[in-house]
Amino acid sequence: WDRLYTEEAKAAKSYPKAVLSAYPPGFSEGDPPYKGGTVGTRLCTCAFSTSDVEHHIIRINTGGTCGENANAPTQIAYIAAGFFFARAEFLTDVPFDPFLPWCFMGEEIALSLRAWTNGWDIYAPRKNLIAHQYRPGRMGLPKFWENTGRVFGRPGPGFNTQLQSISLKRVKYMVGYKDTTKEALENLGHSVVLTDFEHYGPGETRTMDEFLEHVNIDIENEKCGNIKWCNKCLMD
Repeated sequence: WDRLYTEEAKAAKSYPKAVLSAYPPGFSEGDPPYKGGTVGTRLCTCAFSTSDVEHHIIRINTGGTCGENANAPTQIAYIAAGFFFARAEFLTDVPFDPFLPWCFMGEEIALSLRAWTNGWDIYAPRKNLIAHQYRPGRMGLPKFWENTGRVFGRPGPGFNTQLQSISLKRVKYMVGYKDTTKEALENLGHSVVLTDFEHYGPGETRTMDEFLEHVNIDIENEKCGNIKWCNKCLMD
């Protein structure tokens, strides 16, 4: 699978600064080994969360498909945190942010923005070559928000929710939410979320405003618009 994804990345027009990403198909216990070959997903849509514990953070989702016979990978808007594939230089340009602990919703918009503003173009692989066990709740397995409480001796999801409410402010500041300015963070006593931001914020190859225009996000009014070039597979 890694050889095939390497070939797919090299087929992208922007290679070597191309990153492949998708939501892999799921599988369940007892399923036969996944052989790959299904059409890959395209991360072309988003929405501002209405959940009280997610603080209006941007959530990424899938859009259109290109079919099985596309001549080459085409660009998409966003990176999936659960699977992306790129040259190792990606981690030099976009290192994992150690100041976003226990962040779940919000990680994908931050990764996408940082990658694109650092000059990386995001592509959907034409075919799935791997699968993922998504572990639904009925399996009785622990979730990340439960593990956070275990680490600190604070069982239940409430402790993680408190931590997430602070770390999400770092993402919201990065994206440019009008209620999360530097002054607002200082007034709330949360300026700690800007620690080392210059190393883990947007890049300098393209601007944040250019990214928001690229993916048709209206941050002022908290709306995600249609991204025609992504849904219709129009950008090489």
